[in-house]
Amino acid sequence: MNLNDTIVACASPPGSSLRGVVRVSGPDAWPIVESISADECGAVGRERGLVTHRLAPGWPCLLLRFPGPSSYTGQDTIEIALPGNPTLLARVASMAIDAGARHAEPGEFTARAWLNGRLTLTQAEGVAALISAASDAQLRAANALSHNRLGRIASDLCERLADALALVEAGIDFTDEEDVVAISPEDLAARLASLGKSIDETLSRAVGSESLSALPSVVLVGPPNAGKSTLYNALLGRTRAVVSEVRGTTRDVLVEPMHLDPTDPLSPEVLLVDVAGLDESPEGLNPQMQAAAHRAIQQADLLVQLEAAVRDAFGATPLAVSSVLGESPAARIRVHSKADLQPRATIGVGESAPTLRVSAVTGEGIAELRRRIAELLTDRVATFGAETMALLPRHEQCLREASGHLGEAASLLREKSGQRHLLPDPELLAASMRSALDALGQLAGEVSPDDVLGRIFAGFCIGK
Repeated sequence: MNLNDTIVACASPPGSSLRGVVRVSGPDAWPIVESISADECGAVGRERGLVTHRLAPGWPCLLLRFPGPSSYTGQDTIEIALPGNPTLLARVASMAIDAGARHAEPGEFTARAWLNGRLTLTQAEGVAALISAASDAQLRAANALSHNRLGRIASDLCERLADALALVEAGIDFTDEEDVVAISPEDLAARLASLGKSIDETLSRAVGSESLSALPSVVLVGPPNAGKSTLYNALLGRTRAVVSEVRGTTRDVLVEPMHLDPTDPLSPEVLLVDVAGLDESPEGLNPQMQAAAHRAIQQADLLVQLEAAVRDAFGATPLAVSSVLGESPAARIRVHSKADLQPRATIGVGESAPTLRVSAVTGEGIAELRRRIAELLTDRVATFGAETMALLPRHEQCLREASGHLGEAASLLREKSGQRHLLPDPELLAASMRSALDALGQLAGEVSPDDVLGRIFAGFCIGK
């Protein structure tokens, strides 16, 4: 990665949109933008701010200039805001390349931000997590990383450990002076115990990032016109699935994250899945629809099996789906949908009858259904509260490595219980503490091996 190059990339997501952004950053960012402009840029564009502008073919745009070193990358950065047509954005990026820029590598904008001291390494990882977040819990976890919450904790631990290590090394320098005691074994033991406790508390409040991404799957299943899509929209609190009396309206597998408590944005989430109605018709796309539904059922953690209270508009009786669902090891909740269309007294009773009446129209049974889903998945859902810390595997490894080295140092100290000095082997003690400091330094942004950097930035998308 050459920091003297000026890089360019489309910084908005793929596809069409109301507005798209082409980002240019590097020493020659402003001259390159000037060279592809139809308007005179003048001095007004050389200050931080927003400029209405036209590019060389006469295309109107907005220029947002961020002079270095106070920009995201730490270098001069220009963002060109245009209509979000992918062809137009690619054309503008190509014009910048022809003017002397080169196409950015994946994650290069954020890598430059780290190299120029604008972000810590954990903040850079937070940016990558923000890009890939697929649920509110993942988004909150990524925000905590990008705002350097873990970095601040690690920096505090580093400061405390470095202070203690300095005293140990000062004692080594004065080993020939019996009257000089930089730090006693008891004092050092107390400091190491406090540091170990802080690390253990951080680990105890943490959830693995993989647990936030592996949300349990709740699949709504049943015959055509059983009310799955209507219930799907009711549980999500918005219209996501098309609802119609026409059989076979739902064709694709729809997947959306859902909070188990719609009033609490910090409540656990699940993936709510709507599939095509289960039947055996060989017509049209139905075989493919059924195959997709069967795959979703096999991957489900929980099945919500719907049976309509009344026959559908075509007079068809609900299909017995037990042969399909019997192959799934998932737990299930049996519900009687469209309960508003039939009085309670006329609904069948007995062991084979559904255990819960639900109406997406009146709201009957919706809250109880949510409660039962939460009850059955209580061991599978992960929450991310205000005090929770989400750790990537690298973060957890660094904390556990630091804790292990502190344990080594504590073991050496226990052998000196009751002594006034850290003799006879303070160098071994200092080495363990240095190793712990190196591990924590990788989180605080002070120590960053090349292989760690390569793994982090290689996972970025281009333009970030």
